Amino acid sequence: MAIKNPQLKIQILAGIVAILLVVPIMYDMVYGFVLGFNSATADVVEYNAYPTGFEMIPTDTDRVEYMNSNVGPLGFTDFKRELVLFLPQEHTSQVVNIISTITSVAAVLLTIYYIISVFKMILTVMRHGIMSQSALKQLRKVSYSMLTVYILFTLSSCIPTWYYSAHIVPEGYAFAYPRISEGFVIAFIFILLSEILNIAIRLKEEQDLTI
Repeated sequence: MAIKNPQLKIQILAGIVAILLVVPIMYDMVYGFVLGFNSATADVVEYNAYPTGFEMIPTDTDRVEYMNSNVGPLGFTDFKRELVLFLPQEHTSQVVNIISTITSVAAVLLTIYYIISVFKMILTVMRHGIMSQSALKQLRKVSYSMLTVYILFTLSSCIPTWYYSAHIVPEGYAFAYPRISEGFVIAFIFILLSEILNIAIRLKEEQDLTI
């Protein structure tokens, strides 16, 4: 049954948008914390106490491996893995660790701000509609904070990858830079929408003045 009330439709869509924006990034944060905590508490002697996550590509990607299943062996080729590596202390860089930690902490703090901004934007849209300066202001906060969050998280992964890929050669694997998150695309779409909304609001205000 179609929803005939426009305001109710906007509220429902705004709620769905809030869920889709907040849940994935919160899941990634919780997953990362749990993985890091469990790895840090592992009994690994003479290794860096703070394991680092990397994306790795097997050098022998042409070889097909097999796994058993209820329908028999299944062939597969392993192209990329996300691994948490315990690096020898004498081969770790404190500068890289500090920079990566700072960017990660900044990303987490900004993520909290981003989540709060999402809920504020949804409440503003529900109360005042999308064609308002307050909604435009909140949309800009969401879009730019989201973009900055993903930039910081990407830097916290790329900097260790750049450094250790030049100093460590793992047997059978090669370091790979993290793939670009779809969050970048969504953030730029929101920035584009905010600029379109800004033009629409200005045209509406000019039209109201002429009337």
